[in-house]
Amino acid sequence: MGRFEIALIAALLVVSAVLRAADDSPLGGRTTSPSGRFVIYSKDPARRTQLSKRAEAARATWSNRLGGEGNIPNPIIIQDLIGGAKPRGNSGAVTSVFEGDGSRLKVQTNIYDPSALRSRELDHEIYRALGLQWIYKDHSPKAGKPFLSPPAWLLEALAHDESMREEGIPDGVYAVLLRSERPPKLEEFLRAKPELMEATSLTLYRAQALALLKGLQGLPEGTAGFGRFLSSLTGEDGDLKPLLAAFPSLGNDAARLGKIWTLAIARDSAGRGTQSLSVQETGRALKALLDVSAPLDPKKPELGNARGPSAFPLIARSEGGPFLMRQKSAALFALEFRAHPLIRPVIGEYRDITSLLAAKPRKNLDRRLEENGKILDLLLRRSGQTDDYMNWFEATQLDTVSENFLGITSPPAPEKRTDPISLHLDAIEQRGW
Repeated sequence: MGRFEIALIAALLVVSAVLRAADDSPLGGRTTSPSGRFVIYSKDPARRTQLSKRAEAARATWSNRLGGEGNIPNPIIIQDLIGGAKPRGNSGAVTSVFEGDGSRLKVQTNIYDPSALRSRELDHEIYRALGLQWIYKDHSPKAGKPFLSPPAWLLEALAHDESMREEGIPDGVYAVLLRSERPPKLEEFLRAKPELMEATSLTLYRAQALALLKGLQGLPEGTAGFGRFLSSLTGEDGDLKPLLAAFPSLGNDAARLGKIWTLAIARDSAGRGTQSLSVQETGRALKALLDVSAPLDPKKPELGNARGPSAFPLIARSEGGPFLMRQKSAALFALEFRAHPLIRPVIGEYRDITSLLAAKPRKNLDRRLEENGKILDLLLRRSGQTDDYMNWFEATQLDTVSENFLGITSPPAPEKRTDPISLHLDAIEQRGW
């Protein structure tokens, strides 16, 4: 074997060892997204790919709605920590800001729970990370002081926009807004805390947030106004000054912005006409929302996990559980508008249960969950049997006329009956009675 072959083999062994070391490192393997804006660390290669796609999709929504992200040198770090120790009080995904090498900004999103991957929570945190990069693109946050964050209404609007494109817009949400006794007040809306809202209020809040986003996007400043708005945030909830200053065409008139917002809500409510889902489509969408899991006993992982609706009480009693139940209740409320009427009461019952668990995490609702699950299974099974029968009936119908009857022009005349009753009826008919 020559020196060249020996050197080549040695190089390959070194590269292989480096790659194994990267996969065995505490952070796991590393993947850079196609745009270069995200660096994902995870020990699961399939999950790294999934996270890369989700991050790029969220970035595309941000760019379409708010414009380009500007000249931001540092990528966002997304770290998969599922299966590890979850910090007390944290939700499924958390975004933070750090000061990196050379006083450069470092934005990082940590994922602690798989529920964040199945819901919009991950997209929500990616939008937050993109917003933080924009806010601090010209300066770093001061040490010891809380960092500014994009306003809640903007994050909720982007997440709601993405989900509505995939799942459709529930008409009833806008109908409720238009039937309200008084028009919404912009100052109250900007001060609202969506993380504390129950399902119905949260769904209405998201619709209002998306309407405000669309209304501002339609102004002459367009997407450029959002960049100025994020760069001039004060951190005070309900502060209209940065918003009005970022869009000079409003003439510093809060009342004018309020009218634009109200008109955007009315415009979104017009011409929806979305058809409700079929029974099977509703069942699949509901099953996806009910696909959750939680450990039976966090202190005894060997006992395994509870899956499906039976995990709701366990999730509600965990850290951040009430927030997750409010999010789940809001998702069920949105599905209820689009659901088939046969399944709608079942969804309403699950929505009531999750709302109760959000308010009273230790309330015993096991019996209601069990009975509602049985009703759902029965409805889906009966509906499936009905569909099978109708499909069989249509498949067994003859598309052509049988040749055995083509030669018959008229049916044969029946034999004349001669019993007394028949003769009596014939006589009455002949008399014209």
